[in-house]
Amino acid sequence: TTHTPQMADRIEATLTPSPLPSLSQTLHLDQPSAEPTPCPYEFCGNQNTFLFERPIKLPGRNTIDGSYRFGSTQSGRRDPHHGVEFLNSMGTPVFAAADGEVIVAGNDLTTLYGPYYNFYGNLVILAHKLPDLQTTLYTLYAHLSEVTVTPGAIVQAGEQVGLVGLSGAATGSHLHFEVRLGENDYTAVRNPELWLEPFLDETGSQQGALAGELIPPAGYYLKIPSIVIEQLTGRAGDVLSRVYVGAYEEAALKGQLPWNESFAVGDLSPGWYRVYFVKYGMQQREFQIQPGELTVITFDFSEKP
Repeated sequence: TTHTPQMADRIEATLTPSPLPSLSQTLHLDQPSAEPTPCPYEFCGNQNTFLFERPIKLPGRNTIDGSYRFGSTQSGRRDPHHGVEFLNSMGTPVFAAADGEVIVAGNDLTTLYGPYYNFYGNLVILAHKLPDLQTTLYTLYAHLSEVTVTPGAIVQAGEQVGLVGLSGAATGSHLHFEVRLGENDYTAVRNPELWLEPFLDETGSQQGALAGELIPPAGYYLKIPSIVIEQLTGRAGDVLSRVYVGAYEEAALKGQLPWNESFAVGDLSPGWYRVYFVKYGMQQREFQIQPGELTVITFDFSEKP
């Protein structure tokens, strides 16, 4: 694989040459010191991108619910998901994903943090000014049964900020977790699967993640409900496992910096994979997940009629 700059540089530059503005322009930051680094067409690996710890720790369920991923609507049954869910019992402790400042600790009955009032219920929002990054990151913890921090408090990674609940628009007890880039706004969300530290696999190797960029024809919005990701025994080998995802179902969530992705999945064991879906015929690509890396693959349909 080709290794691009580390996250501090990556945040300041676009992933691929494109007409999109740089992140520094989008967030009104100083001009980046590094030139944008092209990603090879097939795939490329990126190190040091997983900046956040899991907000749920063992013996709680610290895995992401795969039935309602970021950008999903569960086939139109729910609102487009702006975060991920950790399904847990009432009262399970919730922890800060990184060092930060508590900027919200309460509820959204009178202040709008999402699409409507009382959407999140009891919630905590942290602002993170992480080393080497000019832009601020935010994490949001929602549907809590209890908030255990106060506004203005400085918390450390792994410090408890609340307890799992089902307040607000929750259906069943769980933690709703969001990552917001550059501003504390519902429209500034990013897929947490690309930011949360991956697990170790059964061999002790750190897992990785995949971000898939879909470049549509001009003026088009690509709807791809079924994308299959298969782990192989070797390149073009037997299938070990499959994961099914879809392209983000809200157009505004697609193609956002820094990864420009339209679909993503985390916690993939290192090795060779194959991704395929139907759009302008059958599309297929093989790629490799390296330990502790984010792999980006690109499908360019810009020249399609």
